[in-house]
Amino acid sequence: MARNVPGRRGMRTALAIHLIWALAAVPVVTRQQRLPASAAAWLGLILLLPVAGTLLYVLAAPRRRAARPDIPPGADPVERIVACGCGTRPAPCNDLRLLHNGNNAFTALIAALQHATRSIHLEYYIFRDDRVGRTIAAILARKARAGLEVRVIYDAVGSWSLRRGLLRRLREAGVETAAFEPLRFPWFTTRATRRNHRKIAITDGKTAFLGGINIAKYYLDGDYTGKWRDEHLRIEGDAVADLQRLFLDDWRHARGERLDPDRYIAPHDIRRRLPIQVAWSGADASRHTLADAFAAAIVRARRRVRICTPYPLPPALILDAMRLATRSGVRIEMLIPAQSDSAIADLVSDSYVDDLLDAGVELYRYRRGFLHAKIVIVDDALASVGTANLDYRSLVDNFEVTAFIRDRRTVRELAAAFDEDLAVSVAVDRKIRQIPVWRRLAGDSLRLVSPLM
Repeated sequence: MARNVPGRRGMRTALAIHLIWALAAVPVVTRQQRLPASAAAWLGLILLLPVAGTLLYVLAAPRRRAARPDIPPGADPVERIVACGCGTRPAPCNDLRLLHNGNNAFTALIAALQHATRSIHLEYYIFRDDRVGRTIAAILARKARAGLEVRVIYDAVGSWSLRRGLLRRLREAGVETAAFEPLRFPWFTTRATRRNHRKIAITDGKTAFLGGINIAKYYLDGDYTGKWRDEHLRIEGDAVADLQRLFLDDWRHARGERLDPDRYIAPHDIRRRLPIQVAWSGADASRHTLADAFAAAIVRARRRVRICTPYPLPPALILDAMRLATRSGVRIEMLIPAQSDSAIADLVSDSYVDDLLDAGVELYRYRRGFLHAKIVIVDDALASVGTANLDYRSLVDNFEVTAFIRDRRTVRELAAAFDEDLAVSVAVDRKIRQIPVWRRLAGDSLRLVSPLM
C-alpha cells in the first residue's frame, strides 16, 4: 500500500492545481463577461478543460469595448454609431458603380491599375498565385518600375498559399509588400484569429474599390460549389479619402511605417450627391462598430430588410435585432448559399437556421452557385456593401470594411439584383426541412467554436 502514496499525492497535487487554475479564472471572466449566463458557461468550460478552455477563452471571448467619443448631433442611429467608432461621416459627393460579379470587378480594377500614374494601394485577405493574381502582379511590377508608389497588404493566413517567388518578383520590381499578422512563435494568441478580411484598392488617391471579391480566379471560373456570386463597388469622390486613410493606418499597423495622408488624397470634380459613409472594424474603438451599425439598421427598418450573407452564424446582437424588427411588422428576407466553400461552416450554419426562423426571418438558399455577397438593404433608403459576413469572426474579431450608401437609386439597383437572386433560390421550410441526426449533433457541438469560424 505504501507504494501508492506518491501516486495519490500526485493526484491530489494535480487536483489542487486544477482547482486553483479554475478559481483564478473566476475574477477575470466575471469582470469581462457581465452576462451571468455567459460567465457561467466560460467558467464551466475552464473547469472541465482548464488548458483548452483557457486558450479558447483567450481566442474567442469578446473584448471589452473601448470608450466612445461624443455622439455627433443631427445624425441617424447608423451614422452616429459609425461616427463614434470610426470617426467618419457620410461623404456627400461620389460616383458609384456596382460590380455584380468577378468579371466586372476585375475588368474595372485592372483598368484602374493600368491608368494609375502616381500610386497604387491594395489590401486583400486573399491574394492567390493563380491566373488572376499573376496578371495583377505583373501590372503592379510594371507600374513600380515606371516609378509609381505601389504597396500591397495581404493577410498572412488568408494568403498562405502566396508563393515567395511571386513576392520576390514584386519586391525586386519595387513593390512594397506587408503581411498582416504573420504567425510566428508563440502564435497561439488573440492575434491568431484576428485576421485582415478587408478588400480595398485605391489608385492615385482618386478611385477606390471595396467589396467581397478577393484576388483569385475562382471569382471568374467558379469551383466545386459552382459560379461565385458576389458584390463589389467602384467609388470616385469624397469617400475615397476615408478608404485611403484606412489603408495608410493598416500599413502602419503591418509595417510600422507612418505615411502622410495628404500625399495620397487627390482632389476630384465629382458633384453628384450620393452620400457614402465608410465604416470598419479593427482593434481599437471601431471593434464593435459594424455589429452595432447592422443591428441599428435592422431595428430602424420600417417595412423590409434584405440580407445576403455566405455564412449565417449571427451573434446574439444581430439575432435580437432581427427578432425585434419582425415582431414590429418588418419583413426580413435572408439569402444564404445552398452550399458554401466550407463544410464545417455549413454544419454550424445549419444549427443557426432554426434560430433565424424562430426570429421570424424568411430564409432562402441560393441555387445558382456560391453566394458570397455581403449586403444589407434597409427599406429603399440605406444599403451596405462590404467585406463583413454576419458571423462572429467578422463582427467580433476580423478587420473589416463596408460602405453605407444613402442613395435611393443605388439602393433600388441593389434591391433589384437581390430580387433576381431570390428568383433562383428556394425557401427554407421548417415543415419539410430534414437534417440527419449526426449532422444536427455535429452542428450543435461545433456552435461552441463558432466565434473562431
